[in-house]
Amino acid sequence: MKGRNNYVKITLVITAAIILSASLSVYAVDGREVMERVDERDTGKTRHVLMGMDLIDENGNVRPRVVEVWSKKIDIKNDLDQTIMMFHEPASVKNTRFLQIENDGQDDDQWIYLPDLGRVRRISGGQGEDSFMGTDFTYDDMKSREIDDFVYEMLKEEEINGYDCYVVEAVPKNPEEEQYAKTISWVTKEHYVPLKVEMYHKDTKKLYKEMVVESKVEKVSGVWTVYSILMKNLDTGHSTRLYVKQQNGKYLLEYNKKISDRRFTQQYLKTGR
Repeated sequence: MKGRNNYVKITLVITAAIILSASLSVYAVDGREVMERVDERDTGKTRHVLMGMDLIDENGNVRPRVVEVWSKKIDIKNDLDQTIMMFHEPASVKNTRFLQIENDGQDDDQWIYLPDLGRVRRISGGQGEDSFMGTDFTYDDMKSREIDDFVYEMLKEEEINGYDCYVVEAVPKNPEEEQYAKTISWVTKEHYVPLKVEMYHKDTKKLYKEMVVESKVEKVSGVWTVYSILMKNLDTGHSTRLYVKQQNGKYLLEYNKKISDRRFTQQYLKTGR
């Protein structure tokens, strides 16, 4: 069975979860089973969301952005998605577009269109740890992961924000291929939604970044959903908040609506149509 992780999916409903494994004699489920249930949770065949993206410096100063995201399942068996993001505000990033196509058994394909350059640029493997558009997410954070690429350990059970959670550690089997030494995730028992993820530095092994869900877990069109997350770099004090925005007085968040495949092409990436 294959499972995938994509940090952006957690809010955009674009989900997060590198996680888990331990002893059935101690816990009702082991870490691997928790991860599989996270993977099997319905996130919709398509997703469309209007998001706020706040870049927050160590002094609390905010640079707000607005981005629209479309995502579509292209392979249900292998849990593969295609996702495109379009920046609307401010003017300095308007019409910047990012396309990701998930692949089975190999790195995902990623491209970015920068209006100032007027061309599409492919993101190479060597750029994986670079910041995505000045945020606290890297290009690697946004890629999918295989469940089998990690060793899992159930650490404990703990309540967070009123939700009972499994706390699970994930250590990569091939550390040289990953950007973190390990991650620790708090996954709700009720919904199998990650509410908090700690990321430990590849070299220092110290806690490096932390992602937390700031909203309640709510069901939208039958899909368990979160409306706001915060990713914080503990070394720099910089953080990035992603949240669902309203349009005409309503949250723009849709599941299972028809989305044309033409939107997920390099032609659309370059022209926006």
